[in-house]
Amino acid sequence: MNFWTVSLFDPTPYDKVGDYRFIQIAKTALKKAHRVTHFTSTFRHTTKKQRFSESTTLEEGFGYAVEYVRSKGYKKNYSLERVAAHADFAERLIESFEGRQRPDVIFASMPPLSSAERVVRWGKANDVPVITDIIDPWPDSYIKDVPSFLKPAARLVIRPSYSKLRQILENSTAVTSISNGYLEWAKKNCKAIPRTACFYPALDLESIQESIQKYRKAEQRNNEVLRIIYVGSLGSSYDLPAIVEAAEVMQQKHPGRTQFVVAGSGPQKELVEEYADKLENLSYLGWISDEELLRQYALSDVGLIQHKNNLTQTITYKLFSYLSAGLPILNSLQSEMAAIIRENGVGFNNNNGDVAALVQNIERFMDDRELLTRYKENALALTREKGDSAAVYGKMLELFADVAGRKSIEAKS
Repeated sequence: MNFWTVSLFDPTPYDKVGDYRFIQIAKTALKKAHRVTHFTSTFRHTTKKQRFSESTTLEEGFGYAVEYVRSKGYKKNYSLERVAAHADFAERLIESFEGRQRPDVIFASMPPLSSAERVVRWGKANDVPVITDIIDPWPDSYIKDVPSFLKPAARLVIRPSYSKLRQILENSTAVTSISNGYLEWAKKNCKAIPRTACFYPALDLESIQESIQKYRKAEQRNNEVLRIIYVGSLGSSYDLPAIVEAAEVMQQKHPGRTQFVVAGSGPQKELVEEYADKLENLSYLGWISDEELLRQYALSDVGLIQHKNNLTQTITYKLFSYLSAGLPILNSLQSEMAAIIRENGVGFNNNNGDVAALVQNIERFMDDRELLTRYKENALALTREKGDSAAVYGKMLELFADVAGRKSIEAKS
């Protein structure tokens, strides 16, 4: 099977920041001898920098072709400049499709709406089935921080985006997502979606566990101390205040029994550094490499996912990032992920900003090591079932083949 993937936001092998969804899909496909071409922009969203000054194809060392389409960049996430950049990428992306051998199927990430809509339209015109993968519920995400009394007016302003969303969903051969919650959201916005499937953000469990076990054998740690880790963005939507305040409470109540580790970068860096300077049980590592990430996981007991209110996310990439390392999760995201954590015994949930509840959940693991061990085992078991890339993306490739096969059958009849 020959298929194309399209994602503006997912990292590529060139970026060396981890094997996220689209890299894992490609790796799984290569093991099954499929041909993959991935399309993205020269502009990288997370760094706000151009990877290359012109359109570039890279393949050597990747195992598959990555097409970096030269397109405009932007400085701020909420700006007309970003809207123009997304439209520019969509236009140039379609231009880059021309003259190539047609794929059996295209798997395109949404958002952005602009590129997803153009890919679906191109697929229709060229008899190529397109599967749209929802990673964020645009345009609802546009208005999540708008005050309630202004939301009706905001919806009116972005009404054309909902029309574009319906066109994408109606004309996709199938719609997939990183969560069931996003699929339900899609069905509310469009009653005519032909086919849906959920594939959680998965990781290579075997590879991760090999690294984890290597580091655990090589390094000593004090097993009497509960080590709690947060790795990720220090952006404004993440509840770093709750984390550092919980660390302060734990140091006062249980000195010497916990160690908090925070890694990442972003606007709340100074807050974390301020608390790290005054707390003995809090360390700030800054940005860390993929290799160091796994080392830190190997030395830790529990992972933190703490978000602030008004988020539209239902599942985050951190779910199986922590679980694949055997780390139970302390989570504040009130969504599908909270249900997964509760129902599978892989951690505890607290409400947004509820430091007292977060502390109580930390104490449960600190005081009951048998519970901690059982939850660690549950974490690995759930990953094998629903978060291992070989299983999850193997099933996704079966969907690709089925969609491509149906197209072939329809063409013959």
